[in-house]
Amino acid sequence: MVREIEAKPDLIPIGRFGGAEEVAEAVLMLVKNGYMTGQTINVNGGLYFS
Repeated sequence: MVREIEAKPDLIPIGRFGGAEEVAEAVLMLVKNGYMTGQTINVNGGLYFS
């Protein structure tokens, strides 16, 4: 049995889902920066804090 999980933006600290433009900004930042290596960038509206 597969359980469906419904996404709810009110569970995200920012209070909304992110857009493609916001993800693209993070990707561009990584592409432009030749000095940064081995990093994990979480584009999640603050849902996961480490």
